Amino acid sequence: MAMSAVPDHVPPHLVVDLDIYDLPGASDDPQRAWLGFRGHGPIVWSPHNGGHWVATEGNDVAAFFRDHRRFSSSSVTIPSVPADPLLPLEADPPIHGEYRRAVLTYLTPARVRGLEAEIRALTGDLIDGLLPRGGCEFIGDFAHRLPLIIVLRLMDLPLADRAWLHARTEIFARHPDLDAKIAAYGEVRAYLDARIAERRAAPGDDLISHLLAAQIDGRPMDAGELLSTCTMVTFAGLDTVAAMFGFIALFLARQPEIRRFILANPDRMPAVVPELLRRYATSNMGRVLAEDVVHGAVTMKRGDHIMLSPSLHNLDPALFPDPERIDFDRPPRHISFGSGAHTCAGAQLARMEVQIFLEEWLRHIPDFAVAPGAAVPARAGPVNTIDRLPLVWPAP
Repeated sequence: MAMSAVPDHVPPHLVVDLDIYDLPGASDDPQRAWLGFRGHGPIVWSPHNGGHWVATEGNDVAAFFRDHRRFSSSSVTIPSVPADPLLPLEADPPIHGEYRRAVLTYLTPARVRGLEAEIRALTGDLIDGLLPRGGCEFIGDFAHRLPLIIVLRLMDLPLADRAWLHARTEIFARHPDLDAKIAAYGEVRAYLDARIAERRAAPGDDLISHLLAAQIDGRPMDAGELLSTCTMVTFAGLDTVAAMFGFIALFLARQPEIRRFILANPDRMPAVVPELLRRYATSNMGRVLAEDVVHGAVTMKRGDHIMLSPSLHNLDPALFPDPERIDFDRPPRHISFGSGAHTCAGAQLARMEVQIFLEEWLRHIPDFAVAPGAAVPARAGPVNTIDRLPLVWPAP
């Protein structure tokens, strides 16, 4: 995408020629690649993708996430996609809380805990199918399967539609071309609109049926609100957890001593999961300035976009000594699921999926490595991800 003209209120020395979809070093370590924005100032300007600010210091990233009054979630994609807002993601308090509650009253802690046995059984079945092969392409064979199947079951969508939905989710989340994003978004909405119509005629115990009965400020959701909420759940659930699996599997494939530690210390899992999520954050979110904001010597104007990357918080040495090193003795804190009112509504489910993946994969396949000579291409962007991860292990 061509660079945009730099607005007059952006000081030239804060302009950094970095494109979030093509960050240097992202093919090796997308999270570390975000650190390329540091060293130019606490807030810098990228002229790519329509032009936007990037907050580079960890405390600012966390504070801006929480400051929904000045940093609006009315558009979280960069470049901004001209479409109906994704709810509750692209709504601000207080109405955001109404849409969020509609989702959370389905994904209650009790319901999520009740999914554990099913998720564990599904994980074991997928691994059992791979184990005799002595290797797999982890992203396609596992990471893109488990979380997608879980979301499809929650929404009572056909498992046969998994590949079709995943392909369009990939485009919407990662493709830099705005027209491609809009087309993928529209196709998924049309698909879900048909599923909602089916559920109106024959409601069940699934998330779509729950949202059909939900109340927003004392009234049912209208057709647009319902479609938007279902679209958001689909995009979120089919993408970010898969990306988490990829980074964690790659790290463990290269660290046999860490694998042995996790296996030998199952009681440390409450520290293991958040530390891995801290180091390997996946989602990066845009915000829109709802008013002029003066931050230090920088003036951000109403309507400007800003990218907030949890990696720039989680890998800030002022907050985490030696931040790129995995250390299970750190306090279990990170903002990989965001912070404040917009903290990911599916965070509890995602943490459970990651923990079950770790426990079951290491129980079945304790010794594995990246296939010799294999490339492991990765990308940054709104979602950091690994495209391909060939793994091998001793055949049983």
